[in-house]
Amino acid sequence: MTESAVLEAPRIASELDHISFSSIKTYQTCPRKFAFKYIEQVPEEFRPSSLIFGSAFHTAVERVQEARLQGLNLPAVDELLSVYQDAWTRETQDQDVQFCKEEDKSSLRDLAHKMLTAYVDYAAQEATLPEPVQVISIEHANRFRLLAEIPPIESHVDLLELKGQSLVVSDLKSSRSRWNETKVQEAIPQLVLYATGLMPLMHELGANKIITKFVVVTKAKKPVVQVLQPQCSQDDVVRLKQTVSETWSAIQTGLFVKRESWACQQCPFKGRCLGR
Repeated sequence: MTESAVLEAPRIASELDHISFSSIKTYQTCPRKFAFKYIEQVPEEFRPSSLIFGSAFHTAVERVQEARLQGLNLPAVDELLSVYQDAWTRETQDQDVQFCKEEDKSSLRDLAHKMLTAYVDYAAQEATLPEPVQVISIEHANRFRLLAEIPPIESHVDLLELKGQSLVVSDLKSSRSRWNETKVQEAIPQLVLYATGLMPLMHELGANKIITKFVVVTKAKKPVVQVLQPQCSQDDVVRLKQTVSETWSAIQTGLFVKRESWACQQCPFKGRCLGR
């Protein structure tokens, strides 16, 4: 990975009224991309198909959780595929889509069908477990203060459930392959951040602990659903706060370094940034 000249954004970071896990990760990956997206708010040149697919797949899975919340039977896969297709259409309206090699709209729809089939099978098995689980919220929006010196954190949690006296915080991921322990450790800060902001709700619900969970659906020829429950410690919270504080301090300098890497090919600002 190389670094090129430093570019100054025309606006200042102090204008941001909140930050998110996604914006923090964006800055860590490429400060210049952060400036384009969150400060200058430059229009995207295209949308990567992977992001659109992930968003549409999430929307379809939400329908499963809505049925659970309402005490209804799980939707059929064909119904969920229709939800996926509608979401894809909305997401791609008036947008240029950049597909990955050897994929197109049709192949992604077929992939969504396989992944939704795997997810419905997983949800049906979960429904047969002896210990009852109550859905509390879907796409739960939360804004909270992690540290006094930084803007509020804004988060959207895919699923909140109450299991006994535990508040279960789940984040849905679609992935090209199964997650290994390294991948889990890389992703833990996101769940730590979510859980920290949900402590008041945990007490309000009368729960006494938070369980964090990744639900990973693979994009394989035969998709599988991985359920991963990493154990988060107080040390993880301390490291998270330090990372967020240091990242915010760097953002406040107003200098946004351009970093060229393999990720530039999927960056929706690459033409403006790299001139190609």
